[in-house]
Amino acid sequence: MAALGSLAVTVPCGLPLALGCRRLWRLGYRRAAWAASIGLGVLTVWAVLVAGLLGAVAIPGSASGAGAVGAALLSLPVWIDWRWLVRHG
Repeated sequence: MAALGSLAVTVPCGLPLALGCRRLWRLGYRRAAWAASIGLGVLTVWAVLVAGLLGAVAIPGSASGAGAVGAALLSLPVWIDWRWLVRHG
């Protein structure tokens, strides 16, 4: 039960990616939004899982923070693409 509290922090880790894909979707790039959400979503889940499993062993208490940072970094390509498409698209 104690581990559920630390996992609850990692639940919103996919939110930056979801919001970025939603912005691509609204610009009309529906296939790109789907491809990014599937490809980067799998990587995000993997990064959060690895950070949750290994982070607790390596540095107690830092697992959820490492997962959140990894998820945010993995959503950056979508946000960069969105920004570029807004300016040049």
